[in-house]
Amino acid sequence: MREPLELLALYDALGPAERAEVEHALRDNPALADAFQRWRSLRAAVRRELAEALPDRALLVLYALSDEALPDEAAPHTADALSVNEHRRLAAARGDLRALLAKHPGLVDAVRRIRDDRDAFERIWATHTERNGQADAPRPSPARADDRPAVLSRRPVRRRSPVWRVAALASVVAFAAILTFIVRRDAGWETVRVAETTTVDLPDGSTAELAANTWLMVPDADGSDLRQARLRAGRALFTVRHDPADPFTVETPNALVTVLGTTFGLDVTDVETEVVLVTGAVALASRAETDAPVRLEPGQRSRVLALEAPSAPARADLDAALDWTGDVFVPSESLARMALRLSEAFAVDIEVDPTLADEELSATHFEREAGARAALDELALALSARVAELPEGGFRIEAEP
Repeated sequence: MREPLELLALYDALGPAERAEVEHALRDNPALADAFQRWRSLRAAVRRELAEALPDRALLVLYALSDEALPDEAAPHTADALSVNEHRRLAAARGDLRALLAKHPGLVDAVRRIRDDRDAFERIWATHTERNGQADAPRPSPARADDRPAVLSRRPVRRRSPVWRVAALASVVAFAAILTFIVRRDAGWETVRVAETTTVDLPDGSTAELAANTWLMVPDADGSDLRQARLRAGRALFTVRHDPADPFTVETPNALVTVLGTTFGLDVTDVETEVVLVTGAVALASRAETDAPVRLEPGQRSRVLALEAPSAPARADLDAALDWTGDVFVPSESLARMALRLSEAFAVDIEVDPTLADEELSATHFEREAGARAALDELALALSARVAELPEGGFRIEAEP
């Protein structure tokens, strides 16, 4: 039996016993387990990207087996073994396929790989036939009828069944293209991975507070577009520098977030993106339909599951969603209710002038390390009020005389 770690590439196809051995081996090697998980996440993201660009991968296999010219080839080959129906199917998609090949060099490499594998099979088959003293079976004519029955012989006639071709070759498309795709996609980006909660300064002057085990990608500082980031996995709290003329975007495996200047939280997995908005405004869209976003107001949440449309904005429990930061988050509400939340968060008595109690304040957050007095000073500033210390301890927010 093979060593468990030799089976990593076949993990999805393993039986229960072999999977258990692999998982046991990964538990003994945390670094490899982390790398394996990143690879699976990356592979899933690449598959989604390719699925959007090429929903029917069998068409690319047919294109490869047709021996038509690639974008960088001067003239097409002339021989192929497609049936009449396959030619019709390919003709209907030829324009889109050629445009796709011109745009994605990795797919050109995949076509070449399919053709190389086919030619290698032909050579091996010819050698096998010669050794057995048999003549090669006639090559099927491109014009043969699809419903013509097979002719029986001492060995099966070599018919290139579409089912066999797709089953044997379709997977080559993703794996032959993956390296070129990743290199081109991630050129000009820096990867940030953190083991504990960390604040990262972004190239445009914004900041991102990252939870432990979060994976963020940011553009190189000398890049042409610094107002963007990619959150591949984990949780982050972004505080984006305001610039109405240049929106900031955050791309996740399945969603796109667009902001002008705001504070918002993101919780991202391979298949789900959840946004909670603290201040400002954001637009959230599925990457499948980037032109159909939902817009959030402070204190609201929305999520994208897989490639579905974003959920309708709903009231968020900011403190629960962002408790990993250690800070205090409060939604839009009256000063009286906000003071009660801060009293509980900082374990301190807080009184409110009755003339200010019903004043509405926008959702915001306070750094716990700064303390209760700093939080109350922010509230007082927004209301042109002041903060007084109580003789018995605690604070009071009161109107200016």
